[in-house]
Amino acid sequence: MSPEHVPTADLADAAGVPIAMDHRVRPVWAGARLVGPAFTVRTPPGEHPAVRTAADEAPPGSVIVVDGGGALDRALWGDKMARLALERGVAGLVVDGAVRDAEGIEELGFPVFAVGVTPTPPRREQEGELGTPVTCGGLTVRPGDFVYGDRDGVVVVPSERHDEILRQALEAVQG
Repeated sequence: MSPEHVPTADLADAAGVPIAMDHRVRPVWAGARLVGPAFTVRTPPGEHPAVRTAADEAPPGSVIVVDGGGALDRALWGDKMARLALERGVAGLVVDGAVRDAEGIEELGFPVFAVGVTPTPPRREQEGELGTPVTCGGLTVRPGDFVYGDRDGVVVVPSERHDEILRQALEAVQG
């Protein structure tokens, strides 16, 4: 079994410590799955500039993780951003905040996990930060930590324990 198919529940079991994001962070479309190292973004609630920069700068295979402060009044991501990220090889998005264009995101097949969906666009007034530890779904996520998402939710595996936890989870699955 490849890492992208390891269930988040098995990773959570293998970790022995809490690694699951808050249950509010859910897949935007049924069947969404993601895995990859975190590319972190902290943005003021409802602000878009840092999220847009992340879509341009995140390395292929990475998961963009956005600390949007849990705000739901403005979307930080939509189908145009999903298309850009998909074309660049980004593995997915996890946002502690809202997104929009859920149908378009699903049609693209781009994995997005968010707290909510709203049609309201973001503001473009304040910058944020890239590449620093952030809080998303109640967890601290550091650049390079491994992020897994599936129907059950999102887990964050600390990079220094990734190989060990993944091995234990694979052993349990293949058991």
